[in-house]
Amino acid sequence: MANPTTSVSTPGAAVEGVPNFFIEKFRIPPFLLPIYQAAGIQYNIPWQVLAAINEIESDYGRNLNVSSAGALGWMQFIPSSWKTYGVDANEDGRKDPYNPVDAIFAAARYLKAADGEKDIRRAIFAYNHADWYVDSVMLRAKLIGGLPSEFVGSLTGLTEGRFPVHAASRYADDLSEAEARKRVRRGENAANPVEGQTSRRSIKIYSRKGAPVIAANDGVIRRVGVSGALGRYVELRDVYGNTFTYAHLGSTVRTYPARKPRPVSRRAIAKELDLPSDPKPEGPASATATRRRGSAKVGARGRAAREATTREVSGPPTPAAPAARASDPKAGTAAAGKQRLFANPTRPNARDAGGALQVTPKGELYNPYSSGTLKLDPSEMVLKRLKPGAKVIAGTVLGRLGEATGAQAPHLEFAIRPAGRGAPKVDPKPILDGWKLLESTAIYRAKGKNALYGADADGLTVGQILLMPKEELAERVLADPRIDIYECGRRDIRAGEVDRRVLATMAFLASSGVRPTVSSLKCGHGFLTKSGNVSAHSSGNAVDVAAVNGVPIMGHQGEGSITELTIRRLLTLQGTMKPDQIISLMDFKDADNTLVLPDHDDHIHVGFQPLYGSDGLGSASAGALKPRQWAKLINRLGEIDNPTVRTRPSKDSIPAEE
Repeated sequence: MANPTTSVSTPGAAVEGVPNFFIEKFRIPPFLLPIYQAAGIQYNIPWQVLAAINEIESDYGRNLNVSSAGALGWMQFIPSSWKTYGVDANEDGRKDPYNPVDAIFAAARYLKAADGEKDIRRAIFAYNHADWYVDSVMLRAKLIGGLPSEFVGSLTGLTEGRFPVHAASRYADDLSEAEARKRVRRGENAANPVEGQTSRRSIKIYSRKGAPVIAANDGVIRRVGVSGALGRYVELRDVYGNTFTYAHLGSTVRTYPARKPRPVSRRAIAKELDLPSDPKPEGPASATATRRRGSAKVGARGRAAREATTREVSGPPTPAAPAARASDPKAGTAAAGKQRLFANPTRPNARDAGGALQVTPKGELYNPYSSGTLKLDPSEMVLKRLKPGAKVIAGTVLGRLGEATGAQAPHLEFAIRPAGRGAPKVDPKPILDGWKLLESTAIYRAKGKNALYGADADGLTVGQILLMPKEELAERVLADPRIDIYECGRRDIRAGEVDRRVLATMAFLASSGVRPTVSSLKCGHGFLTKSGNVSAHSSGNAVDVAAVNGVPIMGHQGEGSITELTIRRLLTLQGTMKPDQIISLMDFKDADNTLVLPDHDDHIHVGFQPLYGSDGLGSASAGALKPRQWAKLINRLGEIDNPTVRTRPSKDSIPAEE
C-alpha cells in the first residue's frame, strides 16, 4: 500500500524516510488533522494543502493578528472574500473566520471554486497572488504528505480518544499555582502541578475514589496484571495502533459487556433485504465446444460467483422469520424474549446463566458525550472476562481508582505509546489537553446541535458528518432511512462493534446521493475470507454494499454502472478515511486500493486495515520512523503549543444563511 495520507493530484509523498529537519519543525496540533481531512474530502482538495496554508497564514492559529491588507482569522481571509466564501461548518449559526472549522472549510471552498480539483497550483495562486507563496505551500504540503501513514493515523485517532477517567479530574500542569496551594479536605483532589517536561513519559490523573477508568478508544486488551512498577494495570491498543497504559489502579474489572454472537447466513440477509439471488441467464447452461474463459472482470456471472451469492458464512439460517426491513421506521430493535431474573444472581450457576448482567452496576459503558451510559439491550449482551485479546469499545470501564496514598488523592498513571515499530512513549499531556479542549469547546460542532438525521440535521454537509464522534455517527446511521442495513448488522452498530471509519463511509455515501444497501458488517460474515485470510469484517473494519439507490450490484458492474459511480465516490476519501481495499469486479488503474475478485459480483467490499495486529504491531509498522526519530518527534509534540480556540463567535463573524 502506498502512503494513504497523500493525494494523487500533488503533493506527492516525500522521498523514503522523513528528514530530521521536518521532525524538528513539526507544528501541527493533532486536533486539527480531522478538520483538514474532512474539509479536503468535502471539497476534493488535498488535505495537506489546507494544512500548509494554515501554517503559513497563522501558524496553525497561534498568530491571529490582522495583516496589513486587512486579512484576518485562522486562514487570513480578506473580509470581502470571507463574505463570499465563508462557511458555517460547525453549525452555530455564524460564519466565523476565527473559528478553525469554519475557516479551514472556507479555504477548501475557495480552492474548489478556483478549480483546485484540476490545477491546485493555480488555485493556490488565486488564494494569494505570489509565486513564492505557491511554492512555499506546495513544499510544505509535500513534506506533510511524506509523514508515515501510521503516524498521521495515530495522531488523528488520538483526537477521537476519550479522557481516561469518567469523572471530574485534574492532572499535571492543569492547575494554576494558586489552586495548587489551596488546602483541601480529605478525599478531594490534592494534585500538585508539575512543570512541563519534554522527557515525561506518563502523567498522573487525579480524581475521586472509585472513579471509573474507561477505554480511550476501541481496541484490544494487550495485558492485564500487577507489577512492581505499574501496580494494577491494563494495557489497551486501539484501532489506530496507539497503546494506552492505565497503571496504579485501585481495581480492575473482571468482566466487560460484549454482544452475543448471532448466527446468520447470506441467504437470510439477501431475503431480508430483497436482494436478487441469481442474475437471469444470458447464455446456455451447457455447450459441446470449449469456450475461452473470460477474465475476472468480464466473468461477472460465472458459476463460482453465483455460488458465492448463496454461500453459508456463519452457520445455518436463523429459524425465525426475517426481521423487518431496516428502512421501515418501525424496525428499531428486534423483539427481545422475556429476560430471565434470578433470586440469587450471584450464585455461580445463576451468574453464568445471565445473573451477572442482572447485578452489574449501571454505567459499565460510558458515553463521553453525555452524562448517561451507552444504550445497550441487556438481552443482546453477555459478560466476558477482561483478559489479553479481549476487544472492547470506547467507554468500556477497565477499572476504578483506589484510595488516597499519603498526600496524594486517588489517581491513575496514564501513558501513551503511538503506533509504529520502536515508538517510545509520548508525553500524554498534549493529548489530554486536546481531549479537554474538544470537550470544553465542542469545536467540531456547536454544543447542543442535533447531529442525528431529521429535520434539524438534514443540512449537515459531508465534512460535518465526517467530524462526528463515533457514538453520534452510529445513531445517525441507524436513523438514516437512506441507509438500508440488515437487522443483525444494526445490532453490531448499536453494540459499538463497527469501526468509526466504516460508519463514516456509510454516512458519506448516503450524504453524497449514493444510498447504500448494506449486506455485511461484522455479523453474518465468517472469520476468514475465501482465500483463507482473516477478514476485516471479523474486527468490524469492513462493509459490503449489495445495492445502491435500489439498483443491485449484481449485474450492474462496468463502465457507466452504479458500481463505477459508487467506487469513484469512495476514491475521493483521503487521509485516515481512505479505504485500505475496495473490491469489486472493476479495476481502476489510477487507484492503489482497488482490487478485482471474481466472488465480488454481487457486492462492493470496502475495508479498512485494523492497525493492531495479532503480533502486537501495526500492519504498517515497518514503515514507521526510526526509534530515535520517534523520540525527536515525541519531544517536539510535547513542545508545541495548542492555539487558543474561542468558545463564542468573534465580532468579525457574519450570520449564516438559512
